[in-house]
Amino acid sequence: MPIPPNDPMVTLPMVSPFDAHGKLDLDAAERNVQRWLKTPISGYLVGSQSGEEFMMNEQERVSLLRTVTDSLTGETFSIGGIDCPSAIETLRQAENYVEAGAEMLRIRFPREEALVTDYFHEILPRCPAPVLLMHQTSPASFGIAARPAATPKVLGEIAGLDNVFGYVTDHDMRFEAQVRRYVPADKRFWICNGSMILSGTLIGCNGTTTAFSNIWPAALKDLLDLGMAGNYDQGQPLQEQIRLIDEIMLPYLAGGIKTCLQLMGFEGMNPRNPTRGMSTEKLRRLEIALRDAGLIQ
Repeated sequence: MPIPPNDPMVTLPMVSPFDAHGKLDLDAAERNVQRWLKTPISGYLVGSQSGEEFMMNEQERVSLLRTVTDSLTGETFSIGGIDCPSAIETLRQAENYVEAGAEMLRIRFPREEALVTDYFHEILPRCPAPVLLMHQTSPASFGIAARPAATPKVLGEIAGLDNVFGYVTDHDMRFEAQVRRYVPADKRFWICNGSMILSGTLIGCNGTTTAFSNIWPAALKDLLDLGMAGNYDQGQPLQEQIRLIDEIMLPYLAGGIKTCLQLMGFEGMNPRNPTRGMSTEKLRRLEIALRDAGLIQ
């Protein structure tokens, strides 16, 4: 299915559901997707830091992607996440994801700047699906910008290559504003963090894929609409609600996201060891913030 052109898009780097024994729970995944399908999510990414990608083997990721893809309806699409500096291995994983139903591939930039250009010139012509470039070279550092993968010009030039769907920023807004100058207008340019939605639209972002999409995708869509229309003052109260939830749960990475979702009634929200859960004091603060946002009773 062709990826729909509707902007702004909110895509979901989906948490992976595990049972109490740490086993991947595909039935819970299917039921959770049915809940998310009632929200304005455009795409579902399997294989992300939010989804504990480094805690899972490839067979688990492929099985989860197939389950998610089989559950989707309408114009929603699935994305397979790859984080590998080897071009040969990246392409092998890409074929497996596409065979399981992925219509797009999210690929992280290699961590060594000298490898970046050759890597993408090798994989993009041979990749079996459009590529969403992810510029977060330290994915576990939620909310903190890491060392850039390359210069703004190089990142923008790669984003302009054939078979690239778009580019996702890191957290350094000054740097990413420079990247925006080089990314062609026909490529998506997405902000990476729910607390930065309005700021992202100021530098030209027109969508998002962020951990917070798991929790309140409708709010992110509203903020993107407001920011892209220039209605920043109108969006500030909603952005502040998101920031408050984000600052409580984000230090706990996937464990924090899953705590939010467990409170909201999603299934399989057990983090896989050694992912840590939230402290009792932070849990109380989180419950208040979610209740004030109308996400729980």
